[in-house]
Amino acid sequence: MKNPHVLLIIYALLISISFHVGHSITNDIDPLVLTFVRFFIASIIFGTYVKVKYGIQKPSVKEFFSYMFISLSLVGYFYGMFHALRYTTPINVSIVYSTVPIFSTIYGAVFLKEFTSYRRVAVLIVVMFGAIWVISNGDINRLLALDFNKGDLMFLGASMCMGMYPILSKTFSRGLPIPVLTFWTLVTGTIVLAFAANIEIAKMDWINAPARLYAGVFYVTVFTTMLTFFIIQYASHKLHVSKVMAYNYIIPVFAIVENIILGKGLPSMSVLPGVLIVVSCTFFFMKSPKN
Repeated sequence: MKNPHVLLIIYALLISISFHVGHSITNDIDPLVLTFVRFFIASIIFGTYVKVKYGIQKPSVKEFFSYMFISLSLVGYFYGMFHALRYTTPINVSIVYSTVPIFSTIYGAVFLKEFTSYRRVAVLIVVMFGAIWVISNGDINRLLALDFNKGDLMFLGASMCMGMYPILSKTFSRGLPIPVLTFWTLVTGTIVLAFAANIEIAKMDWINAPARLYAGVFYVTVFTTMLTFFIIQYASHKLHVSKVMAYNYIIPVFAIVENIILGKGLPSMSVLPGVLIVVSCTFFFMKSPKN
């Protein structure tokens, strides 16, 4: 299967499922430990791939701390996501996730002096409006009172962390192949999490943990870490970056369909306008230039 559009639809589907999976297992394990396990297993899998294709060279102290600095954005994102899913829904998370490019655009302008077109900025503002609509549940009084769901605010903070990832990667990559950079980012992130979660890791009753936890960890590690990574890498070489980005905005559609399949029904009517606003932005990015 070499059609990048088909692969990106699969990518959006895998990401949307990961929100439901995270929601189902986050109460079975401390979110910090869950993040550690994801990083640890992903490091092993990525390390195997990198060793075969590139070979593994020990980084210098300066390089090591550069990787660690990059990893903090991913650690913050995944910890925030798993923790947020204790308090909010996968559909809300899928909408708030659409704000990641907004934060990346802001960080790029501030730290890298990279500016985007006014047209794209306008569309990203529309996306933010849709996300705020969902976070406030379409209630203007809640918005004015800043009365937001705890989980939505947590994931908004996590999305701010994720928005920093491409900026840090570009700043510290030094021309490394992306798989190598990703591998060392995962390794240093695992070390950070091992120190942060050491007591909780030791307290975790791994033997009596439910089967769904192991299945969930396998899914978020293999499918939404490894498989989506290679899909994005392949698609980015075939399509304009804006078209690749466009598929992030159809993730809420899959999240809603999955919610129906799981017997949880549609989101409340007050939230649907925000969903439609975000999804509609897909069409703008799909009309971006070919080169």
